[in-house]
Amino acid sequence: MDTMSRRTFLKLCTNALLALGLGRYIPAAAASRTIKFPRQIITADSSTSRTIMWQADGGQQDSSFVLTVPGGSPEPYAPEANTLLQDATTTTFYTVHLTGLTPGTHYEGTIRMADETVTLPIVTAASEVSAFEALLIDDSQCGETYEPFAQLLEKALARNPRASFLADIGDLTDNGQSSWHWDSFLAVLTGSRAKDMPFVPVMGNHECYGLDWQFALPRRYLASFSVPDNGSRNFPGYYYSFDYGPAHFIVLNTQLTELDDLKPGLLQEELLWLKHDAASSNKPWNIVLMHKDVIAYDEYQPGTGHAGGISDVGHDFMKAFDALGIDLVLTGHMHTYRNRGHIYNEQPDRRGPVYLMFGPAGNERYTVPPDTTFDKVSLDQSDPNRYRNYMTLTVTPAKLIATCFLEDGSTIDRVTLTK
Repeated sequence: MDTMSRRTFLKLCTNALLALGLGRYIPAAAASRTIKFPRQIITADSSTSRTIMWQADGGQQDSSFVLTVPGGSPEPYAPEANTLLQDATTTTFYTVHLTGLTPGTHYEGTIRMADETVTLPIVTAASEVSAFEALLIDDSQCGETYEPFAQLLEKALARNPRASFLADIGDLTDNGQSSWHWDSFLAVLTGSRAKDMPFVPVMGNHECYGLDWQFALPRRYLASFSVPDNGSRNFPGYYYSFDYGPAHFIVLNTQLTELDDLKPGLLQEELLWLKHDAASSNKPWNIVLMHKDVIAYDEYQPGTGHAGGISDVGHDFMKAFDALGIDLVLTGHMHTYRNRGHIYNEQPDRRGPVYLMFGPAGNERYTVPPDTTFDKVSLDQSDPNRYRNYMTLTVTPAKLIATCFLEDGSTIDRVTLTK
């Protein structure tokens, strides 16, 4: 969530210092490693495949990856390597795509570079219909320190040890071209148990800001996450979909304002892809993950905003959701929780999907008024110590339960859908 008006001179100066690496949180141990931020990325089918990524400072170096299954022989892989120069920093990203895996199997992956070795447990999904739990966060962006995000993530992971994957629904970092922000975010992510499960990234508007807070192409986001192929020549990595158990997840890109002048044509291409992708799914549940919300607000200075009906993003996508039988739409961007209930033809109506907005996981806080037309449940924002929140999904072929929790573990809201 952001506009240029929110960036005061003080904020610009503060973040300029952070962009130079003068902020806090990156652990000393992480800063000294050769192999940095090893992570697992979601694939189209997590029962038979997995993507492993890591990175290193500077140009390409010799690196290797070995996959081992208990009782089996080690299988070596040669990683792909891509180098990015951004924010006066050269980073090399290494990627290994694992395919042909056995469902419900525990593997071990070993990364080697220089004199360093890192081992990751890799657990494939049990089957195409098995029930699962997922953990979702949103707006993990932070200001001068990512410690608040680290604290929330640690608590959420501890309370949900059976989570099959972790999703972040946009604005992962506060600045999409700042090496400090990216390193701080990834240090939290890979310094926790989250590195042992697939990660589902969703692009937010902050991924499309440069160090000058002007709109910029999301080069660092795209380099950091090798997501499932969407078949696009112009927008690979900008949006995608994946299956997990009895659910089909559609990850949409809502950064049309930020990207249209820099790289036009995203919305038209995305809508065509969306219709084909959703129609091709045979899963009981179709769930959309996208950053910006479907309700509009006057921009976001505390005490001055008001609800404004359906947003531009809502007008762009909601009629397609109605036609395609989407069950649940999860959004963020406004840094608070709102249960919109079912919406169809841009009006409250049980024929349409359920819309839930949640977050933040980071330390950026805003006051956002409820919408009297759509909101069924609104988070009380009066306590500044009780605003960070996260969500869990429990999914079976016949039931979907979405629960939003405050950082202290108390329940904000629970929504149950049945087939």
